[in-house]
Amino acid sequence: MEVMHSLRQIDLFRDLTEAEFDHLQDIMHVLHVSRGECIFVEGQKRTAIYFVERGLVKISRVDIEGREHIVNLLGVQSLFPHVGFFDSGPYPGTAEAVVDCTLFAMSIAMFEELLLQHPGMMQKMLRVLGNMIIQLQSKLQQLAVFGARERVLTLILHFIEEHGRVELDGVHVHLPVTHAEIANMVALSRESVSRIWKDLRREGIVKGHKEEWIFDLQWYKSLLHSQ
Repeated sequence: MEVMHSLRQIDLFRDLTEAEFDHLQDIMHVLHVSRGECIFVEGQKRTAIYFVERGLVKISRVDIEGREHIVNLLGVQSLFPHVGFFDSGPYPGTAEAVVDCTLFAMSIAMFEELLLQHPGMMQKMLRVLGNMIIQLQSKLQQLAVFGARERVLTLILHFIEEHGRVELDGVHVHLPVTHAEIANMVALSRESVSRIWKDLRREGIVKGHKEEWIFDLQWYKSLLHSQ
């Protein structure tokens, strides 16, 4: 019953009938992944699609010089991988649990069959993929034209939108990410990110620590309106 409730929270599945949900439960299994454990590795044969029920998953790729580049951080209800449907290509990146995670997993073949049987679900899937393309295009543009502080602020806004919750004392973001990982995501040095973060603390914009950041609510609203 708990699995059914969690699946219903995923937008992709909300329009399914009771019978279709029963079938979905039959073909999907629950996977528990420990912090630091890889779910799949870049280049590995693609066999399954995953949905985050609890936790945080890091998606990364390795360049030709062996350096890791963090592509995204995925929270509750996120789907991954986002590419490779209806072809036999390998996983395009590596997925690693940032914290202990609970995932729903389904074979790629069964998921593709489900999409073909439900045009409405296919349309939602196309919207999800379209939004991902827009986000990646926006990120490339930001890296090309934004200064260091603007890159960090834009990433913070993304973190808040994806993982934040508004409370009386500010916007809370539970995201165990280091300055080095933030630097990786915005193509800056760790020292630059640490310096910008120190400035944000001094300005009263952020407090707390990496396990639970708290951002000033008025600052967040003004940043949101400036985008």
